[in-house]
Amino acid sequence: MYDSMAGITVIELAGSQAAAFAGKLLADVGATVVRFGISDPDPYLDARKLVSTSPVTDLLAGAEVLLTDLDDEGLTNHGVTLDGLRHDHPALVVTALSPLGRTGHRASWNADEIAMQAMSGLMHVTGYPDREPLAAPYGLGALQLGISGAGATCAAVFRARRSGIGAMVEISGAEVLASYVRIYGAVGEYYGIELNRAGHRAPGSGGRYPFGIFPCKDGHVALIARTAAEWDRFVAMMGSPEWASLPRYTDARAMAMDYPDEVDGLVVPWLQRHTRNELLELAQQHKVPMAPVRRVDELTDDIQMQYRNFFETTTLADGTPATVPGRPWVESM
Repeated sequence: MYDSMAGITVIELAGSQAAAFAGKLLADVGATVVRFGISDPDPYLDARKLVSTSPVTDLLAGAEVLLTDLDDEGLTNHGVTLDGLRHDHPALVVTALSPLGRTGHRASWNADEIAMQAMSGLMHVTGYPDREPLAAPYGLGALQLGISGAGATCAAVFRARRSGIGAMVEISGAEVLASYVRIYGAVGEYYGIELNRAGHRAPGSGGRYPFGIFPCKDGHVALIARTAAEWDRFVAMMGSPEWASLPRYTDARAMAMDYPDEVDGLVVPWLQRHTRNELLELAQQHKVPMAPVRRVDELTDDIQMQYRNFFETTTLADGTPATVPGRPWVESM
């Protein structure tokens, strides 16, 4: 049963994936989400939503939440303003999502997904040092902004239920992503790492080798063995090669900071003799933090996701069934 937001009506004014995804997550936990618009519903984002073309001012009469990522001009076109909403509907929770925030010198910038990722610092550490910065794909910024928006909306609704007073929830996508990048700042400060793009590994390998994505026989694996004990177990997993006993390859910080490519040259040939599943089995036996990098087309066959019934089936506009991601949680009493 997914009903923690049952009885709550949310009016969604979405211009991007951010508010649409937040609305989806709220609908997933029982809220009645009314999407304003005349466009065809998205089979994933809008699966559990109602749709209306009634004036927004009329819809607000029976709502507890207004969820939007429209700018001030877009809201005015619907006959509402943020200040007016707070004045006319004091019990209403208003969740306003934007790429860079609604206040400050850059609030009026025509920003988008790339701007969110660039301004957050995320792109500074993504990619190879001799190439252009890379943006994470699939609208990562908008989706993370939507997740934060949905969670903050739930918290504001629960408070409003107790106090009878609404709230203005205002979230910047760049700030959401910057909060994720913060861990690099902390690690960089501790280990003295210059935070630059480092290709398939974290900047400076996170101060301890190994910390990155490595090729294997049928794809790639993620390997983050940061402690001395984890490195020793990984060495044992490789069959304790003779080179691993040399002092040069027992200094995790030096391997990370000074000559990681050299160590890659010793580790990768062994990895490339094994498939991802073989490496996963070995890693479980030796208690090594390693995981296969799954392709998107492999996810529906993943036994863990199947066990948790993560994927759902929906119907596209032409009647074709499609498998889509479901709720990223299990709600129980």
